[in-house]
Amino acid sequence: MIYLYDGSFEGLLTCVFEAYASKTADISIIPQKDHTPSFLEEERVIETDMEKFRRVYESVSKKISPLAQKVIYKVWLSEDENSSNLIYKFLRIGYKIGGKVVNYIQDPAVNRVMELNKAVGREAHRFLGLLRFREVHKGIFYAEYEPQYNITVLIAPHFAKRLACQPFLIHDRKRNICAVFNGRELVMTDETPSIPERSTVTEDQYSELWKAFFRSVAIKERRNPRAQMGFMPKKYWKYLTELQQ
Repeated sequence: MIYLYDGSFEGLLTCVFEAYASKTADISIIPQKDHTPSFLEEERVIETDMEKFRRVYESVSKKISPLAQKVIYKVWLSEDENSSNLIYKFLRIGYKIGGKVVNYIQDPAVNRVMELNKAVGREAHRFLGLLRFREVHKGIFYAEYEPQYNITVLIAPHFAKRLACQPFLIHDRKRNICAVFNGRELVMTDETPSIPERSTVTEDQYSELWKAFFRSVAIKERRNPRAQMGFMPKKYWKYLTELQQ
């Protein structure tokens, strides 16, 4: 049996709920966009259910561990082609042996989960120091980058705290998602920011552009909750200000 879902973290855990409810162990979970239909496979489309998601998400912390809860989220952010099934297998083992699952690396699925968790965490940590902001308007800062993993949601809270009341945008150009902070509220969105050259607009016009953009991304329907040479691999150089000619 193949469970197909919308690709969201909430949708994935809804599938986990349905898998346990069906009492069928032999289940694969695949995002609909990545699935190639086959006459040899039985498929079921699982609609995302926030209540079912919540029940599974909370059970991970209670029945396995708070660490396991963080691990599965990072693995989902890795966007690994097999992350859905890895998370499902990890949870099935975790529900049996509890918090010890994170050390149960003799199991191939658990081992891969912990590798991905480490890789995502390592990249998020790197960008706490590698991300470069430029002031695009008085008091408004913008940073663009192309991380390997979907880590914007992981690093944005750090900069919201670090920059205090300074408004900023962190733009993942690879996925076209943004973390937008207006000095009070942090919003994740997939709406493309428009960053004009300062010379093309007046200060009043820029202020209005910023306010309009933040108002638009603050709309609930547009939010997207879907992160030194040895420490600075060459693939990250593109957006480092000090390395630009």
